[in-house]
Amino acid sequence: MTGSLLRDAAAAGVALAYVVLVIAALLPAPLLFLVFAVLLVLAELWLSRQMPDLLPRLLRTQLGVRFRLLSLDVLTAVLAARFVPERSVIVALAVVAVALLHGGRDAAGIFARRREWRRGGGPVSWRNLAVPGLPHPVVPREVAALSVPLALLTLLLPLGFAVGEATDRPSAALVAELAVIAVVALYIAGRIVQYLLLNRLSHDAVRAKVQGAIEQLAPQVVVHFSGRRGTVEQVLLWTPVLRGLGRPCLVLVREPTHIAALDGCGVPVVFAPRSQDVELFMVPSVRLALYPSDVTNINNHLIRVPGIFDVLIGHGDSDEPENRSPIARMYDEIWVAGPEGRDRYAWPASGVRKDRIREIGPIRPQPSEPVPSALGDRPIVLYAPTWENVLDSTDLSSLVERGADVLDALLARQDVRVLFAPAAPTGARLQDYADAVETLGRRVAAGGLEHAVLTPGQVPAALAQAAFAVLDVSPLVSEAIRLDLPFAACTIRGRTPEAMRTMFPTLGAGAVLEHLPEDVFRALDDALGPDVRAPQRAALRRRLDGDETGDVAQRFGDAVTDAIAAQHGRRAFARPATG
Repeated sequence: MTGSLLRDAAAAGVALAYVVLVIAALLPAPLLFLVFAVLLVLAELWLSRQMPDLLPRLLRTQLGVRFRLLSLDVLTAVLAARFVPERSVIVALAVVAVALLHGGRDAAGIFARRREWRRGGGPVSWRNLAVPGLPHPVVPREVAALSVPLALLTLLLPLGFAVGEATDRPSAALVAELAVIAVVALYIAGRIVQYLLLNRLSHDAVRAKVQGAIEQLAPQVVVHFSGRRGTVEQVLLWTPVLRGLGRPCLVLVREPTHIAALDGCGVPVVFAPRSQDVELFMVPSVRLALYPSDVTNINNHLIRVPGIFDVLIGHGDSDEPENRSPIARMYDEIWVAGPEGRDRYAWPASGVRKDRIREIGPIRPQPSEPVPSALGDRPIVLYAPTWENVLDSTDLSSLVERGADVLDALLARQDVRVLFAPAAPTGARLQDYADAVETLGRRVAAGGLEHAVLTPGQVPAALAQAAFAVLDVSPLVSEAIRLDLPFAACTIRGRTPEAMRTMFPTLGAGAVLEHLPEDVFRALDDALGPDVRAPQRAALRRRLDGDETGDVAQRFGDAVTDAIAAQHGRRAFARPATG
């Protein structure tokens, strides 16, 4: 049975079960009610874990699983009123039990989320840092939509009425109701005690302990990062050179999605969700702040803290709009790889002075995962589209617009191995992009042979081994040029090839694909043959990286030393003394 048919069958089955429950409650027919209640609860438990969005979507309602089970509880109370209308105590206790069950299910979700929140650190979190008096935070576990014990406890009430009908003893229903009330009351009481224990330290006390640990670390350099899900690689790019500085450093992230990936990176990491947390954790030792992403409204939370030298370091050399934005004027300096990065700010309205731009050489991603092995030695071709970025105006991805045509053209060639590598953050902002990754991934898998979909960690190794790559405007273009890898980029948003090369100068060293699949075939044939753009790549590499004398890590360390010295010399902006 296909996934679609399974979903339709599941929805129809659940809808039918509710219809039967209504009829059984009104008749009344306790035994029939029990049978379908058991089937329904088991189905809800399975669906809530396997397909949590199925029923709300197919039944055209926003009611989640707990509200649907509330309907089952209400029908149980109706069954009580119809089965023993003369026994007012049993009917009243059925209503009380139903209310407590609903409250208990809510409490289960609330307290489970609270427990996981506390296990993750609570109001803030940290990694690679010892905080005296606090347990080391762990990655929170996903909280199930439905508590299994409480869902099964729901069946005790219909069981009591079924037993009462079978034995002609309505008191069985009374026993079931009292048992449910007692169990739920004890459960809620236990959860309240757990809540009090979890919150024996206030939020401010937790923050104060983390601040104390940061003061003990005494970092001189802070990397401040904010970004969408999957963008943490922008920080990981810099952790090797941070570890080599010989100075205490701290990474400050603003979203919780990044912190697990930074566990074990070798640099202390703190999650600071509030702007007040940023100010609290900027202890007196901090002299330099580095910003891998230019998220202005979030970076401002640290830039406004006095006594710190602020530097935009970016996350790789590219022609993306953020690498030439006039907003960069708010930083004290901008560090780029080479002359090409400097020239991006050399337009009249940028307002960035030349003396505020420093060339430090390229910080390059290191291969962390190998490319999947395959039989044969067919040349590797890579399609690695970028993600949709944070705004439509800065979206340079070809994935949705041209991705299917690119992959179809590459897969049509029987003389190459195709690797598809969507960027890690793809779909973080727009669901269409996540859907496109899933669809194109299935297309690559259906192509058979040695074709494969890569993880983000496999992309550096794939670039190093590829014979040709189709890329979007992103740091991968600069990396392809450094590797002397023939590459191409698609025209997007109705731009002509000439307009693409004018707006994004690094594309001058590659092919620009306008007509598919013909342009793909021509560019691939050239890459596997004469490679006519090799001279352009060599010339552009010199402009990308500039003076390649000296170790990049050493140049980065020298830049850090100079920035800290410059901050020490700023009397007017010295950090106020703390009392």
